[in-house]
Amino acid sequence: MTVLQDAARLAMFLDRPAAIVGTTGAGKSFAAKGAVEHLLSLGRRVIIIDPTGAWYGLRAGADGSPSGGFPVLIFGGYHADVRLEPTAEAGKALALALAERDVQAIIDTSEMTGGEKNRFLTPFLENLYAKNKAALHLIVDEADEVAAQNLADGEQRLFGAFDKIVRRGRIKGFRPLMISQRPAVIHKNVLSQIGTLIALKLTSPQDRKAVNEWVKGNADADQARAVMTSLPTLQRGEGWVWSPADDVLERVMFPPIRTFDSSRTPQIGEVLTAPALAAVDVKALREAMIISSSKNEGAKSARATANVDIDAAEKRAYDNGYKDGYFAARNALTKMFADRVSAVAEDIRSNGGGKPSDIAVPITIRAPNTPAPFSAEKKPVVVAGLEPVANFPRTVPAADLPPSLQKALDSVAWWRSIGFDEVARNRAAITAGLSPTASTFGVYVSKLVERGLLEVSTPGHIRLTDAGVAQSVIPASLDVHTSARALLEPQPARVFDLVIGVHPEPISRGDLADLMGLSRSASTLGVYLAKVSRLGFIQTLPGSLVKAADFLFSGGKIG
Repeated sequence: MTVLQDAARLAMFLDRPAAIVGTTGAGKSFAAKGAVEHLLSLGRRVIIIDPTGAWYGLRAGADGSPSGGFPVLIFGGYHADVRLEPTAEAGKALALALAERDVQAIIDTSEMTGGEKNRFLTPFLENLYAKNKAALHLIVDEADEVAAQNLADGEQRLFGAFDKIVRRGRIKGFRPLMISQRPAVIHKNVLSQIGTLIALKLTSPQDRKAVNEWVKGNADADQARAVMTSLPTLQRGEGWVWSPADDVLERVMFPPIRTFDSSRTPQIGEVLTAPALAAVDVKALREAMIISSSKNEGAKSARATANVDIDAAEKRAYDNGYKDGYFAARNALTKMFADRVSAVAEDIRSNGGGKPSDIAVPITIRAPNTPAPFSAEKKPVVVAGLEPVANFPRTVPAADLPPSLQKALDSVAWWRSIGFDEVARNRAAITAGLSPTASTFGVYVSKLVERGLLEVSTPGHIRLTDAGVAQSVIPASLDVHTSARALLEPQPARVFDLVIGVHPEPISRGDLADLMGLSRSASTLGVYLAKVSRLGFIQTLPGSLVKAADFLFSGGKIG
């Protein structure tokens, strides 16, 4: 076995379509990130489609400091430099902005639902293919999300766009790299096109069979025997690099990555420290997003059309659905408050019993179409001679609370408003629009606990503190079933509707197939059920029965 000293040797095989496959925990993220680090260090053009929200670690060193990170632009997600609207217009505009520029970027879709990803990525890939003309490494994590073997309704166009890049993209400069823990569910049309296969530990017979199918069409079957028999027993970080065109078949141990390990699973009770990300060139970021009006529907400016204008995106990153004009009001109030309160602070103290709400401060709110300028400094205003007031009620979110955390907090507040003083984390995650099985909501909870806005009441349950009650804004309307359904693609959503429709009774897989007009013997229903089950929304019972999870129902057990 060869121990790679660095990822340079691995990166050399990525000038043709490639795939990195391996089960969860096998080390495929290390292998992929190590190779991408080398590409970035060489100054290559790299775009990473990241549905996991874990690639932001490229912006920090291994110790979490900015030193050692790469100035990769992050579009979308919790760590975004530029927020993205999950729309077709935004997908097209971003592709046009990046296609002809020397750029290294992460497109983080982890906060988008399945339908939103479809709407955004389809025009993004179509327009990227149409306009790109220079060498570009396109890294697609969880590649089965854009190239599933069994396509649900509405996914065909997205698959077609990616398939075209893999099959025909070389002449336009594309070097695609697909990453997946389930090669069996990647569409065979794209898997058959790869020239380099990097295989780490695979335990599922179906996944090993998919690798074997690739071998039959691309490599020597005699060589395959050693590979296939070893796949279930490979150690973490160990795998095979197989590039038939280069006459390379090596069993290697991949080196540690040099940047922050943002995909590491936290231990029980551990709260991972967020890294300090390397700075990006804001000027270059603005220039990258400028699209000439001649290229984008005549007289309309690219920023107005694209929904990815920097100022608007930065504003959306902090208001994200709250009342129009809030920031304008806050900025105006802050200025007037700072100007006037110092002058009357002594009078307030001398009156005894006076309180900040006694100060009459006229507020002029700008029109919604003239937003207040974004300020990167989100520090609270401190006025000399006046102590902050504890638990002073808020009617709008605090300026220093990012919208993702505010949305998580408001989700808990909604459960409290309907009678649940404490709520199971998985239920609160759903009404926050997040997967109940992913780690994202847990990260948000940890940050809110650190800020004193939430507390862990009993294992797996959370509730608002007094400060959290004051900070939260109860959403006008929420429904746990609607929120859960929004996380699913169209066909799995139909399964969801049918299963919750008979709750608390179970339903057989055969009856489900009949109701959906599917063959009882085909695997299609199993694919849909797996997507619903992965989010914890259904339980599998003996006798080929499935049942909606009790936690989806307010009358059922919480948790």
